[in-house]
Amino acid sequence: MKLKPWVRFAVPVVAALSVAVLAQPAQAANRIAWRPTILPLPPGGGSGFLTGSDGKGEYTGSFTVNGRQSVVSWRDGRPVVRGVPDGYEAALAEDENPAGVVVGTAHDYDTRISRAYTLDATGFHVKEVPAGYDYVYGVAINTRGDVLGRAMRFGGGTETDAAVLWRAEGGAPVLVPSTRETYYARDLDEDGSILFDSGDSSALWKDGVVRHLSSGPAAQSWGLAVRNGVVVGMRIYGGVEQAVRWASPTAEPVGLAGGARALSVNKVGLTAGLVPNPSGPVIVGNAIAWRATTPGEVRAPSGYSTFEASVVADDGSFAGFATNDSRDFGGVPVVWRLTP
Repeated sequence: MKLKPWVRFAVPVVAALSVAVLAQPAQAANRIAWRPTILPLPPGGGSGFLTGSDGKGEYTGSFTVNGRQSVVSWRDGRPVVRGVPDGYEAALAEDENPAGVVVGTAHDYDTRISRAYTLDATGFHVKEVPAGYDYVYGVAINTRGDVLGRAMRFGGGTETDAAVLWRAEGGAPVLVPSTRETYYARDLDEDGSILFDSGDSSALWKDGVVRHLSSGPAAQSWGLAVRNGVVVGMRIYGGVEQAVRWASPTAEPVGLAGGARALSVNKVGLTAGLVPNPSGPVIVGNAIAWRATTPGEVRAPSGYSTFEASVVADDGSFAGFATNDSRDFGGVPVVWRLTP
């Protein structure tokens, strides 16, 4: 069963852009190379996405299992079906922290109800919807256990959004209403800072204080992930998508050679992203890696034309998927490891 389109969040504005065609970087012989391992699917398993890792060898994602979108984790290379919360039809995993706590969204297709959840060794824990909102989606979790979500309210023909922060120490959830500065919540840093799209740029919010990221000479830039103050993402420069890195919230952005988008960064600054597509009209191509700003090579899984590494684990591995179909619906689970 393919993922229903309403359960996946598209990149606002950016996904519709037309960009100039760039050649993929040459596969230099001296580049650091990460080599792929295709993980086995569980019985009845189909396509999906790896979206998180505990950095200790566990990888988690959302895969179709016997026709149902379910949370699946791989431990010691073997799949463990975690399933779906009781009373829901589907569950998507979005992130996992070093303690192995997963955050994501549970859906009921008939009622179109969506709820954020956490998943740990004791099972699923569905979050309450903040008062005044209709739905809430899980987005990210940091090391200490803070959880980021997006809440939505519908009424009078309009849609109202807010970021929701459930702090690890408990208490009422913190709501950050959507404004131009806090338009779309992307990720959550270790100190509780929330990375937002902010019009044609990005900003970090913490405890009511907003810090705008510089776009440098580019007209538009977006941070897509943050870790320990390092932000990675993309910018439009000269009409072309370019992967970019901010070494700190106050730093000027630095282009990442050979990349169109940077998608994920780990605790030591290892980054995963996508190269430009040389053939068009699809904007992005396959996976690439950087150590700080030095590019590395993410090798293709045998037999697959499209592959994406959207998770950088703290152990230095990458996780994602490979497919010969549209990347919109994922593919087989793949882990890339650094090997001599």
